[in-house]
Amino acid sequence: MSNMLVGALLVLGAAAGGCPRAEQVPPAPPEKAPVATPVATPAPTPKAATAKPSREAEEACVDQWLAAHGLDRYGGPAGTMYAGGTPLFDERTGARKDRLEYVYKLHPAARDTCHRAPSLR
Repeated sequence: MSNMLVGALLVLGAAAGGCPRAEQVPPAPPEKAPVATPVATPAPTPKAATAKPSREAEEACVDQWLAAHGLDRYGGPAGTMYAGGTPLFDERTGARKDRLEYVYKLHPAARDTCHRAPSLR
């Protein structure tokens, strides 16, 4: 008789809504996808403020700086004579130097004036 009583209670409880069934349990709300936060991009800087001068403009600037200081095109005193005609060519090794780098090494103020970072260290 106790089995009948337990069975009856189960039937009555289920009919009265006392025992939730799997299909009566509400599903969990779907998880929301993370919202992409817009990233602020920096405003572009004016090209003139960041760009190096062209090679021709830089050479013209260096030539003006040298002339204003009474120097020849290689940074030496005006009238200086060079073996081989130029200090940029080493006859022993055959190595050539860049004129602007040579002048900048002798006269860092010319580099500062003409806005070119030193490439010789």
